[in-house]
Amino acid sequence: MPTAKVLISNYYHENSRASETCDGQSKMVAISLDEEVFNSASLIYFNVGLMQWTIRKIPDQSILNTADWRYLIPQLYEKFPNDDMILNVSVSSSPIIKVSDGSSDITIYSDVTIRVLDNGEATPVACISLVVTASGSAEISRNNLTGSIRLDNFTLSSKWSKIGDLPLHLIQPVISTVLKTVLLPRLNSHLMHGFPLPLFHGIELQNAEIFYTKSKITVCSDAAYAENHTSFWPSNIYRSIFMSSL
Repeated sequence: MPTAKVLISNYYHENSRASETCDGQSKMVAISLDEEVFNSASLIYFNVGLMQWTIRKIPDQSILNTADWRYLIPQLYEKFPNDDMILNVSVSSSPIIKVSDGSSDITIYSDVTIRVLDNGEATPVACISLVVTASGSAEISRNNLTGSIRLDNFTLSSKWSKIGDLPLHLIQPVISTVLKTVLLPRLNSHLMHGFPLPLFHGIELQNAEIFYTKSKITVCSDAAYAENHTSFWPSNIYRSIFMSSL
């Protein structure tokens, strides 16, 4: 298994270096995160099994009943008339994150297994493979780097089926609804919590901005004491120490 390498660089050098990193702006702190940071985190989540979901409820609940599929997949309705269904979604490999100038892109490979609830048992009837491409957006919340993803496109193919050939062109709108109304909101609810950026204890980011360059996301910000932080040094001494490290 490849080793997860976290490559985080803190630019506490002269102001000119921070200015170059921050698109010419004068900022006190510049924190550069290589795309490998996000790919390593993605690999960890994948390896511990946190990229699997069971979908039992969706906004349009009728989609999860075979009656709604009678014209899409007649054989499904013939075998299981008016039965409820669940969808098991599992990411099949670690998502790939690429950062380029001005944007970040995510590619997710996953399988969706359709199961019919018949006499108390969840019977698998078909599996669809998905390749999802999405755009990522990073934000700063206090001292945390948070984010969200937006669906760009997806393709699907039949992996196996016990209910005949799957009309993928008719199933595509159903999968689109599940992605937009269930899976992406779930992912974004986790991403909004984010993770803390590497900072001196008691320091709080102010007026932070985010820049995308080739393979890196850079957070450029001013900094100040957190409101409830009590310093053991006079503020003017700490300020001179902090500024001299830039």
